[in-house]
Amino acid sequence: MTPSSKQAMLDSMIDRSRSARRVVAVAACVTAILAGAGCKKEFPETPDAAPPAADGPLIDGGATIDATAACDPEKTAPTYTELYNKYFAVGKPGHCATEGCHGDPGHNVWLCGTNKDMCYAGMVAEKLIDKTNPLKSKIGDPKTSPLKWVNVDFGFMPQDAIMEFPEGRDAIIAWVGACAQNN
Repeated sequence: MTPSSKQAMLDSMIDRSRSARRVVAVAACVTAILAGAGCKKEFPETPDAAPPAADGPLIDGGATIDATAACDPEKTAPTYTELYNKYFAVGKPGHCATEGCHGDPGHNVWLCGTNKDMCYAGMVAEKLIDKTNPLKSKIGDPKTSPLKWVNVDFGFMPQDAIMEFPEGRDAIIAWVGACAQNN
């Protein structure tokens, strides 16, 4: 074996070792996330629990949903177009449509896409929006929403800006109360 072929073999072994370490590191991170490492609280045992009734406590002094009432499409609320443009589009506080987040290329879990119709369809497919019972839409549920804005205890999105955001929360909850329409 020549010195150059030995070096090539050694380089190949080092590259494989680095790749294996990356795989192990990624697997460890995924396992930790799925196991809830670093969480101080347990997730609710009833993820499909209804949101609090209107006569229940307000969420940090903000809006709440009356789960016993029917939604009202005539309620004053932002449209989904306004939600998308102000909160979900690229460069906005939620930025769901950002590539590598819920936008392509490389979207995670569900596809928000490049416009409000694609994003709405993605949220419906992921069951964040419940078209048959809009008031049960997870996106506006203070116990099951993935958005920290709405679910202050267990929300984990947006992952690069996990924080409470009352303006966004109130807009989403008002929109859900107005039947979570793709308007």
